[in-house]
Amino acid sequence: MQNEHEENKNVFYRVGLRSLIFFRLYPHTFFTFSPFKIYEFAELQRGLKISKDEMVLDIGCGSGLQTMLIGKKCKKVIGIDISEKAITIAKSISHYMKGRFNIEFRCIKLENANFENEFFDRIFSFCVIEHISNYSEILKEAHRILKNNGQMIFSVDSLENIKDIKLVEKHKKQHFVEKYFKKEELKTILEEIGFKRIEIYPIFKSNFARELFIEKVINRSSKFGFIIPILTYWVLRYEEYKYRDEDKGIFLIAKCYK
Repeated sequence: MQNEHEENKNVFYRVGLRSLIFFRLYPHTFFTFSPFKIYEFAELQRGLKISKDEMVLDIGCGSGLQTMLIGKKCKKVIGIDISEKAITIAKSISHYMKGRFNIEFRCIKLENANFENEFFDRIFSFCVIEHISNYSEILKEAHRILKNNGQMIFSVDSLENIKDIKLVEKHKKQHFVEKYFKKEELKTILEEIGFKRIEIYPIFKSNFARELFIEKVINRSSKFGFIIPILTYWVLRYEEYKYRDEDKGIFLIAKCYK
């Protein structure tokens, strides 16, 4: 009975997803089911003009939703992740979108991928680097494979505006965080590697963002669902605007060039 239920659920998922893809409703950031991820992606994309002749890398691509969104804008995007399950899902979904964009998924660590020097025009990473113990080596490798004047755009956990040490430790344990970054510290790391024109700024600075993060992400009180994240995202944008002059947030956004 359990196997039959799982099979029915899988069939429903495949049919539903294929319908969303057919009507071009998928991929979309709304399918992250998180106002934080919707906002984060918008901030990482803000001000960027990705051209159709660019080669792009996504480090820690997961199941590939954001990779696919980037792939709609560039010549080719490669997504890498160490999770076989995530890459299997990413390949399965992208199979239904053949011909729409040029995308490749690999289950591999960046340091083992053997990309050529100066291979990519841009490199993205969405809250991944803080989970990697040798984060400095990863950033050095990213610098090596970026073309001259190529850009790296990424986000990392900071949690500077969460003062409760027990909550921070709880989050660190739950999400396997190796390192929380501070703005000046991250800037120094990037400068020492050789990056230039570095822009780093915090997001999720408002009281609303902090309380929501504690409730939904750290304490895991309940899931967002589908409609609620979309509505919450717009509230989040409004609240973040009110706190635009604050200098500490939950995430840091970093944009820099080789």
